[in-house]
Amino acid sequence: MSRVKLAIIGNGMVGHRFIEDLLDKAGPDHFDITVFCEEPRIAYDRVHLSSYFSHHTAEELSLVREGFYQKHNVNVLVGERAITINPRRKGDSLQYRPHGVL
Repeated sequence: MSRVKLAIIGNGMVGHRFIEDLLDKAGPDHFDITVFCEEPRIAYDRVHLSSYFSHHTAEELSLVREGFYQKHNVNVLVGERAITINPRRKGDSLQYRPHGVL
């Protein structure tokens, strides 16, 4: 069985939830997932960001369970912004990274 190459732009709350739901429904063996995450850290709870300064650590705001991405072979490109997507070539144009589905 061939694995679908999936590119996800953004690792915010919605992007992360999409990954969780996709893997929950289909399983990790069906996909090679690459996530472009412009932020300097993986998905975190932006809603409670203001309380970070008084009550929480950065780790407590993380939406990602420890080892989740590694366990499911999700490649998160932290600090990398997707500038353009070329659907015909199936890759991004800044530094070509092949993908199958956006």
